[in-house]
Amino acid sequence: MTREIRPVDASNWRAIIALKPKAHQESFIEPNAVSILESFYDRSLKWSCYGLYEDGKPVGFMMAGAGSLYERYIWLDRFMLDGAYQGDGRGKAFLALIIRFLSAKWYVKTIKTSMKADNEAVKHLYTSAGFVSTGTIDPEFDEEVWVYQVT
Repeated sequence: MTREIRPVDASNWRAIIALKPKAHQESFIEPNAVSILESFYDRSLKWSCYGLYEDGKPVGFMMAGAGSLYERYIWLDRFMLDGAYQGDGRGKAFLALIIRFLSAKWYVKTIKTSMKADNEAVKHLYTSAGFVSTGTIDPEFDEEVWVYQVT
């Protein structure tokens, strides 16, 4: 099985915006189309959008940016797998791939993310990957901030 990360571009954006979380997860993450628009119009945070592929088929999405070269961190702001591709370990496998990708592409020492306090499944996923809660809340989105220290 081959997993890869590809930039969202003119060749794949329609397939990426067609990916949806499970219905009960929709309140936890913005639609991929909104994220792609944000990456085009909120240029100050330098968002980059990527499709997550398995054996050449798009199965997920991530958006990263709002980092600091000086402090060597990047935000993994959005990460989702289509509902049809959840529950069998793909999330953990893709999160490990994302960590390697972000730490290599941006040469960071910290990856930050945030999540809704009641999103227990995502907390478990991120904890299993080595992320830890900072105990702080992002005031703009009322989400818990978590970090991963790249070794």
